[in-house]
Amino acid sequence: MVQILRNFLTLTPAIIIAIYFHEIAHARLFKKTTESKRDFSLIGCVDPLGLLMYYIFQFGWSRPFPINYWKLKKHGLTKTLFTIISGPAVNLFVGIAAALLFKYSGLFKYSTFFTGGLERNYMLSYLSDVLYWIMVVNLKTSLFNLLPFPPLDGARLIEIATPDNQVDWLAKFEVYGLLSLVVLSILGIIQLIMWPVSRLVEFITGLII
Repeated sequence: MVQILRNFLTLTPAIIIAIYFHEIAHARLFKKTTESKRDFSLIGCVDPLGLLMYYIFQFGWSRPFPINYWKLKKHGLTKTLFTIISGPAVNLFVGIAAALLFKYSGLFKYSTFFTGGLERNYMLSYLSDVLYWIMVVNLKTSLFNLLPFPPLDGARLIEIATPDNQVDWLAKFEVYGLLSLVVLSILGIIQLIMWPVSRLVEFITGLII
């Protein structure tokens, strides 16, 4: 029970950081491109099912900052692409930065995830585990969001590449996209798809640490 509570307390800040940086990256580029005055709200980006996935598998999804990428294409395809990939790119940057800080600050010595963690220093141990989860959750979020299921960013790449005569089909795909993501998660298929991604994250963190 104590370990479950500890994992919750160390994982929660990492999830908040992953969601915030992912969605604020989309929002900032969108507002800069369109001069939109739409407000950003972190609370508005929380999706209950996606949040549950984060706690169980350390990857999940958020409720996207509202952007019509089809209309955004009018401002230029390059700007649209940068807006789409900004979320995963920022998560990748945060994950790598956390990994480097985890290693070169020496905090890894206090982590309970590694043999010989110095648990007697509770504050450093807590900070170390939070930093570890920031690294893992952000790297997984970056790669997970490239899958082609709404509301993930991989689906947005399909959206802007869809010909005009297929827009109606795309709208139907959007409606059932989140449902299919939930069903595939319940069936364990998403976890199966993410298995090599999780191994890749472990490999990347192993190289850095």
